Amino acid sequence: MLRPSLAGTLRLFIAIAAVSNLATAQSPWNGLTTISPNNSDTTTAIDLDENVVMTWVGADRPSSFAYILPDGSMIRPCRVDGGFFNVGGAGGRLQKFDPDGEVVWDYRMADAQHQQHHDIAVLPNGNVLAIAWELRTASEAAAMGRVNTTSDIWPDAIIELKPVGFDDAEVVWRWSFWDHLVQDVDPTLPNYGEIADHPELFDINLGPNGDWQHLNSVDYDPVRDHIVISARTLSELYVIDHSTTTEEAASHSGGNSGMGGDFLYRWGNPQNYGRGDEGDRQFFVMHGVNWVDHGFPGGGNIIGFNNGDMPGSSNDRSTVIEITPPFNGTTYDVPANMPFAPSEPAWEYIDPDFYGGPIQCGAFRLPNGDTLITANNDGYVFEIAPDESTVWDHDAPNAVARGPRFWIAGLDDWSLFADCVSGPGVPAIDCPTGDYDGDGDVDFHDAGLLQRKIGKFTGP
Repeated sequence: MLRPSLAGTLRLFIAIAAVSNLATAQSPWNGLTTISPNNSDTTTAIDLDENVVMTWVGADRPSSFAYILPDGSMIRPCRVDGGFFNVGGAGGRLQKFDPDGEVVWDYRMADAQHQQHHDIAVLPNGNVLAIAWELRTASEAAAMGRVNTTSDIWPDAIIELKPVGFDDAEVVWRWSFWDHLVQDVDPTLPNYGEIADHPELFDINLGPNGDWQHLNSVDYDPVRDHIVISARTLSELYVIDHSTTTEEAASHSGGNSGMGGDFLYRWGNPQNYGRGDEGDRQFFVMHGVNWVDHGFPGGGNIIGFNNGDMPGSSNDRSTVIEITPPFNGTTYDVPANMPFAPSEPAWEYIDPDFYGGPIQCGAFRLPNGDTLITANNDGYVFEIAPDESTVWDHDAPNAVARGPRFWIAGLDDWSLFADCVSGPGVPAIDCPTGDYDGDGDVDFHDAGLLQRKIGKFTGP
């Protein structure tokens, strides 16, 4: 893979150093980038000089990556011992760390019927949207119109969790592919119809047995109350309505859209719903779909990582695709007998020598219009300006699913934390934050208190 020549030497020590002033169009967006190596139980936050600011030690390897929350706490999905669904991206455990690095919530979501995998999204109210596999037997699938099924099938679901206590959660909302199917093989079975007449439904005869859709990312738009998800197996993204009740989410009506849990929008591979062919396909394996935050350049758009794992053993090439979905204020327009617009991306990052690999990867839009991209296989995270010049990059020692950035609005000088050489429970030396907790020494707890006094973290 062709890389710009800006990589610095990674300094493997815990320190917080001063960085540049407010970002301009040609400088990196100031903040902390989190790195969760695929083969490690740790997540680190690094500044723009690649100094390690904070290290969290989780229970196991990540299922995707960690999210820093506005108060400086962090939620990290990771693998669980003895999971029942043991394939790529398997998780099953969610851990929340307080701003001082202590575990305050440790929830296992893995049994013989359900298991969390890959990504999560943290809602403004603190609830967590988790991707989960569900188990359906071959006979259940056949009864719904799936043909040539000889083994179990795992439809994906989105489950909203409200943390309860230290190790429990309440399911407050649920959506599943299983409730939004169509089939055209047997009029005596449920959900019979023409596939092309129902772009809002999922053809039960798509995809393999077992890990069926293989969702790998979930993101929430608080303005529209919509959720976007991406499916590796189908090379397609989907938008669903979160304003529904659980009952409405299992139906075809209700919510702000009036469509219940049916797809409001889908994009990337229209042959999946009978309104295109291979020539109309835009994604060839995709990951990391997320909304561009409202107020950012391209706000309300959707960004996805097109891994570019083309058929055959050659011509693989990754791109980052940004699209403008045809939102009409309630749902998304789709012309009769035509695929969902747009016919081409609003923006696409293309480098003929860039291939991030066939798994994970992703990209995020930053407030200054830059885009932060992760190539999983190489553990390479790089930031490009709107003119596509590289303004920052980082080589992680191992593969990384995605490396998002988090920042504190208005904080353009991290020197407030300079020389605070510390970690959870480790005393600091000459830390300028002061003894804010009054315990007689200055440590990372004091740095955390200062952060909370200054402002809230923002990120994807």
